[in-house]
Amino acid sequence: MYTLKYDYPDWVEYFQDAPDEIKKRFLKRREKFKSFPTTGFRHSEKGLPYFVDEMGQYRVCFKSDENVKVRTFYFIGDHKEYEKFIGIRK
Repeated sequence: MYTLKYDYPDWVEYFQDAPDEIKKRFLKRREKFKSFPTTGFRHSEKGLPYFVDEMGQYRVCFKSDENVKVRTFYFIGDHKEYEKFIGIRK
């Protein structure tokens, strides 16, 4: 099992800006994030160190520290916001 952490304050801002339906979907997936092997997630584009989970047009970016079993969440937003977050869109 993984411990879940959130990059503060950036994660809070991204999460607050997400639509209510996406917030609900993320909260339902928390158990998946706690137990699902990292191999079940894809890496972000451009070789960045984030894993990405997709929820329709929305993306969740996180890092997974396998040594201490901690996953830290950094971003949740739509595809355009995701491209800005990873630096391929202005």
